[in-house]
Amino acid sequence: AYLVMGYALSNGEVIPMDMVHGMFVGHLYYYLSCVVPTVLGRGKIVIWTPGVLVDLCNWLEGRRVGGPDGDVDGNEPILVDTDGVIGG
Repeated sequence: AYLVMGYALSNGEVIPMDMVHGMFVGHLYYYLSCVVPTVLGRGKIVIWTPGVLVDLCNWLEGRRVGGPDGDVDGNEPILVDTDGVIGG
């Protein structure tokens, strides 16, 4: 994202505002999920990732989903990845 913005600036093009907004939201999420709970201490959670999104990412990486911690029987893969494509 920074390379695209730098390229746009060096060529006199318009900065892609969707990238600027995405970077702002990403930094804000990181700050609220990692920095603020550390500063406040005592396990205060301000923002967290929805379980549906965690399950989706686990499914895309080939792990079992559905349990309270994201997997059913440990970390047994549900897909056989013979080419090293998934999660690589």
